[in-house]
Amino acid sequence: MPKSLFTLIGLISINYKNSPIEVREKFYFEDNEKIDFYNFLSEQFPIDGIIVLSTCNRTEIYYEYENHLSQEKRIFHIIMKCLVEFKKYPEGLSPYAIKKIGSIDVSKHLFRLISGLESMIVGEFQIVDQLKEAFYFSKQKKIIGPILSRIFQKSFETGKDVRSNTEISKGAVSVSYAAVEIISKKYDLKKASILCVGTGETSKLSIKHLLKKKTKNIVVTNRTDKKAKSVANSYDLDFVSFKNYKKYFSKIDIAIFSTSSSSPLLSFSDVNYLMKERKNKKLLLVDLSIPRNIERSISSISGVDLVSIDGLKDLVNKNYKKRKSEIEKAQQIIDNHISDFDSWISSRQLRTSILSIKKQMEKLIESNSDKEKINGNANIKKTKGQEVNVKFDKIHSKLSDHLVRRIRIVSNNGKDKNALNIIKKIFDEKE
Repeated sequence: MPKSLFTLIGLISINYKNSPIEVREKFYFEDNEKIDFYNFLSEQFPIDGIIVLSTCNRTEIYYEYENHLSQEKRIFHIIMKCLVEFKKYPEGLSPYAIKKIGSIDVSKHLFRLISGLESMIVGEFQIVDQLKEAFYFSKQKKIIGPILSRIFQKSFETGKDVRSNTEISKGAVSVSYAAVEIISKKYDLKKASILCVGTGETSKLSIKHLLKKKTKNIVVTNRTDKKAKSVANSYDLDFVSFKNYKKYFSKIDIAIFSTSSSSPLLSFSDVNYLMKERKNKKLLLVDLSIPRNIERSISSISGVDLVSIDGLKDLVNKNYKKRKSEIEKAQQIIDNHISDFDSWISSRQLRTSILSIKKQMEKLIESNSDKEKINGNANIKKTKGQEVNVKFDKIHSKLSDHLVRRIRIVSNNGKDKNALNIIKKIFDEKE
């Protein structure tokens, strides 16, 4: 006698918490690899869908399949084996992979992730776009099943709810973002002219934040002109040679310095002269560098506003503490959405049994001997036969509805898998 079938979901996560970058980079997926991996898995067992999330901090594989009960671990190990073979990683993945099996564990992880509670920086919202891209890619390529589709849509709803009703994502928690937030309070970024000195990660993050604020007038410079041109071209910005960048001060409102220079690039005498050339038009200088790129004494020059990394770090730490204080509130919202999703998926598990019950009831009614006799007895009027048929239909409807209600109660709306399995065995025609 075959075991009953259920739709199951699972997750394999290789993330910054449990694996070093040397391992994570080995399991990074390009989009074309996602399709190839799905096809590779399909050769091993009948998988219904996958969604692969791949970022610098994590690779996560969400999967869905119809399989016999108690086969969850076997399927997990098959996928792990396939993943190691596909990525040609002979060292083994077990020490670095986290597994989640079942709707509760998977939804708990996914809903926390999209809400920013699993990120390196609490409340970070870049993960929202990354999850949406992963979801829509699988949907477009038709490698997604109904449960994965539902859980991801529910996660989008959860993330939005958490961010709307908590301050988990409020306030800058990186120096580059904090700098842009401070600048935006002092200037209209859509109109301001900004010079970015440096092409490292902090500088590029500053540029990204500025562009999100619809800043149009950004010029890039660097001690290596080739690097400055490359960064400027990648963001469709203007470039100025480093040897001439100080001359450009007559045209700007703000300068952001973020280089690895061991000595100051802007001295007191430089700025004193530049301010005279600017006719004391106010100038905002932001120094995100360690060691500092701008001499501290510059802050005493009239018309100059100097923001240093130390001041920004104080703001960042304050904001981060505030975000962490919102975690408990966010978790309560997440728990409510987990409960909603669990109720949906448990109810869905009943559908096959309920349809089978109704089908069996219909067969019983149709094969009822009295009904057949009534329909075939010439001494009974045709209308009388029709009336009896209607009564049979009503009995069928009431009885099947009663059974469905009792099944929902006995199986705790599908949450009691043992009860549900027995019900399926009783009514499943294949049993």
